[in-house]
Amino acid sequence: MIKAEKQFYIFGMGHRDKFIYKSGGSLIKFDTNEEVFKFDVKREKFLYDRYMVVIWTNDGITYLIKEDSWGAYIYDITDSESLFEGRKLVKTLTTSEYINLPDFEDTEYPEQLRILHGEILVSFLGNLPVPNIYTYKKPWYRDSAMMALVLERTKNLHLLRPWALSVRELYDKNNKGNCEPDNLGQLAFVLSYFVDKNYPLIADIYNEAERIAEGGLLRGLTDYGNHEIYATLWLKFAFDKLGIRADFIDVPEEFDNYARMFWMDKRGIETKTPYSNEYNEWYPYLTWAVYHFNGDEIPNELLKIRYPMSWEICASEANYDLIAPLSEKYAKEKCSAPHSWHAAEMFMCLIDKK
Repeated sequence: MIKAEKQFYIFGMGHRDKFIYKSGGSLIKFDTNEEVFKFDVKREKFLYDRYMVVIWTNDGITYLIKEDSWGAYIYDITDSESLFEGRKLVKTLTTSEYINLPDFEDTEYPEQLRILHGEILVSFLGNLPVPNIYTYKKPWYRDSAMMALVLERTKNLHLLRPWALSVRELYDKNNKGNCEPDNLGQLAFVLSYFVDKNYPLIADIYNEAERIAEGGLLRGLTDYGNHEIYATLWLKFAFDKLGIRADFIDVPEEFDNYARMFWMDKRGIETKTPYSNEYNEWYPYLTWAVYHFNGDEIPNELLKIRYPMSWEICASEANYDLIAPLSEKYAKEKCSAPHSWHAAEMFMCLIDKK
């Protein structure tokens, strides 16, 4: 993981306006890069898993920047006995509809899950779910489907609804304009939370899938490779959820090194497709999906509490110049952090650990 020059934290979950606090006292509005608050910092503490930063200033005031289910706020807690009682509101930064924020205390990894959940929740530009709010300006169906799995688990699917019901295209065409076949199942899966099988776009997905199917698989390039089992598994998964039978698809024994990433429904592919244990530092969501599929032990190094916990490096379609206001180092090293697909794969892998 590439470290930014300064610690930071992104406030603004879901459809809320975004604000970034940078170590040293600068609170910046994301869309304008304007400094909206400057703290004369004596000491500060980032409580990433509680969505807050505590700032002790040189003039004796203690501030708390905190996000909760209703919004993000700046409080004066100088005379408070705790972080949660007796605080005085200084400024409301951003509010929106209710967002559910579980504490995950009944899981093995509550702190990590809270951080990852926050990283997913801030991955919205308005109502658009994106891989990273700086480097991507359009939703990707693949990343959005993974976000949907998390938002279902945490009772926050309402955040996806406006975008999902606005979609009219069968493919996102984000990889050099390619019509990637996995998009069909991913879009159908996201829509399945909000519509039934009679929704017109579902019929369009069915017809397009039937058109490109050959030998039981959806043919075409996904991520510039022949990942046709992966694409077909997504469609079967979505159609099963919608109650749609599609006799033109099946999963024959063909090689696909993305197949082990589809932990949601294994369909016997563990006997067909080999995998590598080598951790992918550039695209770590690929490795986490395989960890989840196999039920592997997670290396302790990957479980350390830090922020952000998710990233992507050297992606072909990310605009890394746009992340320079957050971190010049991220821009130079071509790093998007946090990253919604990575955060979602980690989250689902960890919450399913028994």
